[in-house]
Amino acid sequence: MKRFTLITASLLAFLLLSACNNNAPETRIGIIEPIEHTAMDEIVAGFKKTLAKNFDGPVAVHIENAEADPSLERAIIQKMRDAHYTMIVPIGVDATEMTLSMTKNIPVVSLASDLSDKARQKLNPCNVAAVHDEISSAQILSFIHQVYPHLKNLVLVHSSANKVFPEVQATIAAGKKFGITIHPMMVSTLAELYSVSQSLPTKTEGIFILKDSLIASGIATLANVATQKHIPLISSDQGSVQNGAGFALGVHESRIGEEGAILAAQILKGRSACELPIVDMKNLTVFVNGRALDKAAQSIKNIRAAAAHLHYPVEQLDS
Repeated sequence: MKRFTLITASLLAFLLLSACNNNAPETRIGIIEPIEHTAMDEIVAGFKKTLAKNFDGPVAVHIENAEADPSLERAIIQKMRDAHYTMIVPIGVDATEMTLSMTKNIPVVSLASDLSDKARQKLNPCNVAAVHDEISSAQILSFIHQVYPHLKNLVLVHSSANKVFPEVQATIAAGKKFGITIHPMMVSTLAELYSVSQSLPTKTEGIFILKDSLIASGIATLANVATQKHIPLISSDQGSVQNGAGFALGVHESRIGEEGAILAAQILKGRSACELPIVDMKNLTVFVNGRALDKAAQSIKNIRAAAAHLHYPVEQLDS
């Protein structure tokens, strides 16, 4: 009889504990991708893997793709806000700015943005931590000039995203320092990318793209043009090289997610987002796609020599 009573009590305790756990509020994190492509996938994978290592509690991570549509992006943020998500993680400058304008009481971890500490301290309340990944145009063009010292005309294909226009102007200014004329060509939608790529100036000696999600998602179109014209296609992110660009000076995309997850774990443990330091990605790598370079009749030797001269590690990412 005593044994039966003990078993019954244990069973009741187990059921009570299970009921309590089922009623516990779920930790939900919403990740906003401006558009899906390889770099975004790498960032998200790094975030999820590292968060699991740094936070013991159960977490549901929901990933939403805005498909390069500001209206859809706004609707996603509103849905997460109204559903009282525990945290929102926007990727990129535009997604970050929109998230911060729409959410005041939900912690935000901004990935791959240019949010300064001065700007976030002006927020009321300040609810954001951030990971930077931007590399200056001057630094990238310095490397391009080291690889191709005689290159004079470089086409910059870019989107109409708000954050891109200052970068385009900075690239044009930096190009003048190295005797490179930058020819900007804007694409508003992916559907326009093919027609723009077929109308490059006749004197084009290379194609360059920034960390620009819309253009990165259509990198295969530009890779075909580079192959046809036997000119280099130079990007600013690892994922674009994996998908057909010849080379890039950038950071490991997964590391952006990993650093963001470390910030997120600290916030989930009780730290204020605003008191956490903004993380800068400083360890640059030259990513190369040997197969793409061969197709475009470009030498990998020049790239390796320039990387060695400027003390950048080289990582080959053939498709």
